[in-house]
Amino acid sequence: MTGPGHFLRAEQLAEEAHNLLGPGDQQATAAAWATVAQVHATLAVAAAIDAASERLRRPETPAPDIGPPVPDPWPRGPCPVPWT
Repeated sequence: MTGPGHFLRAEQLAEEAHNLLGPGDQQATAAAWATVAQVHATLAVAAAIDAASERLRRPETPAPDIGPPVPDPWPRGPCPVPWT
């Protein structure tokens, strides 16, 4: 199941738990549905974090510190123009 799939399932289960709330003997069932909805919501967040970190690991988008070295603005060696 994908991240969006987990999110949709969490919404469905939370709605089912909400519908079961009220007077009567459905409280335990509502609590179970709410717990399963929370699990799916957590899995949706984990999938979103993984997808975001996967984008950072792609070689076509290197981190800023991995790029080519910046040329030195003051080259080493003899100065072509004498300092006055």
